[in-house]
Amino acid sequence: MYRTNHTFAIPRDRVWDAVTKPGQLARWFGVVSAMDFRVGGAIHFTWENEPCPYTGRIEVIEEPQRFAFCWPSYAVSHPRLTFATAPSTLVDITLQERAEGTLLTLVESGFASPPQPIPAEEAYRDNQDGWQECLNGLRAYLQSQQVV
Repeated sequence: MYRTNHTFAIPRDRVWDAVTKPGQLARWFGVVSAMDFRVGGAIHFTWENEPCPYTGRIEVIEEPQRFAFCWPSYAVSHPRLTFATAPSTLVDITLQERAEGTLLTLVESGFASPPQPIPAEEAYRDNQDGWQECLNGLRAYLQSQQVV
């Protein structure tokens, strides 16, 4: 399991929109190409202009504090993989209002049992580095005043 916390000096509703609205999510996360925003809805990913053959699925929407989805995290960054079923992890994002802004907690779980040939440690490291980069991008996006 990977867990990280980030505090943004931004109101929770703006962070919620940046995390859940496809147009905004794509601006800082980069790989989301389409999303059916409902529990059970699909999330489609593109990596380096190549569609990933595997979709994600929205698991939880509790506006404005929790959003969770399963996704083929390793397959998204390696779209040419040809697994019978793509390995999935669960990304659970919670938002809490704080005096200093919004505390975002991101937990990604499911690294213990990816199918071969993906070593769990490699998938975990790739995602850990990726999330740090993405959350830095979220911070820059929120501070850019470009949130619509």
